[in-house]
Amino acid sequence: MSSSGIHSLLKTEKEAATIVNEARKYRTNRLKLAKADAQTEIDEYKIQKESELKKYEQEHAGLNDLIDKEADVQVQSELASIKAKYAEKKTSVVKLLVDATIKPTPELHINAAQG
Repeated sequence: MSSSGIHSLLKTEKEAATIVNEARKYRTNRLKLAKADAQTEIDEYKIQKESELKKYEQEHAGLNDLIDKEADVQVQSELASIKAKYAEKKTSVVKLLVDATIKPTPELHINAAQG
């Protein structure tokens, strides 16, 4: 009777090992399927977001051009203003520099006066 009990135990152990192996294979297959499904969803989401970005860029492309044109106009007007001030004050600044070079007026430095 002990021999038949051992055989029964070995048979049951073999069946259990088979069930465990099948469960592992099933789990491995399910993980592979889950990864594949997740990658598919990621790819679809990526395509969707890229199309939304392209649509957004197309909708707002005109705004960037308009802002660039306005900035160029503002820069040109400021540049013209600077050039006008330069032309207006050029002679007086040159005269001031020449006078300061030719006729210096010595003054005591602030730090020397305190010491």
